[in-house]
Amino acid sequence: MAKSTIISFALIFSTLLLMVLIAESRPAPTVADPICNAVHGVEERETCTSIIQRFNLDERHFLDINPNINCNLIFVGQWVCVDGKVI
Repeated sequence: MAKSTIISFALIFSTLLLMVLIAESRPAPTVADPICNAVHGVEERETCTSIIQRFNLDERHFLDINPNINCNLIFVGQWVCVDGKVI
């Protein structure tokens, strides 16, 4: 009985150690760092789409330079970046 307990413990320990090593060996995700050169205060009845069109922006670029924006909850007075880059 003691021998099977030791084997079980060794197997569990080895599995946990292997899981930790695999998790630690994954590369950390890279986070884009936007730099904003110009902002716009959202006006009444504006949406992300209307702002994108107004400032002649590409939708993906707009979302990249505004990484925390939720276009479903955009509000009057919210500052959005309309000119910038991601480094």
